[in-house]
Order: sequence, then structure tokens, then C-alpha cells
Amino acid sequence: MIMPSKYLREDEALIGISAVLLPLVENNDNLTALWESAKRIDAIGSFERFILALDFLYLLGLVDLDNNKIVRVQG
Repeated sequence: MIMPSKYLREDEALIGISAVLLPLVENNDNLTALWESAKRIDAIGSFERFILALDFLYLLGLVDLDNNKIVRVQG
């Protein structure tokens, strides 16, 4: 589910969803505002996939939580 494969398209894989979600994090929104922006994107689909993609970005060190706002890590 993380990487695309023969049976899983890139836009359905977690890495593809995370790539779509990452530019939305630039706005430094809280979780609710970020979800409101992201739920309109067909590739994200559901709140569960949104959270999994956000967790994946956090594990990669690309996003962090600062004062209840999700921020992109500059590195």
C-alpha cells in the first residue's frame, strides 16, 4: 500500500497520496483546515487515507506539529 505495484496505481499508493498532500501543508493550517482543503482532492479519498498520508510524511521528517499547526519541515 505504500509503494505502487503491478496491482496498485501510483495515485492509490500511500506515497502518491502523500505527494498530493505535501503542497497543501505549505499553508501551515491546523488538522481541521488541512482536511477541509484535502477532502476535495479525489486522490486522497477518505479521512483514513488522509491521516495515513500525513503519518507517512511525519515519519519521513517532511512535516511536524508546531503550536497545533501542521508545518512543512525546511531542511
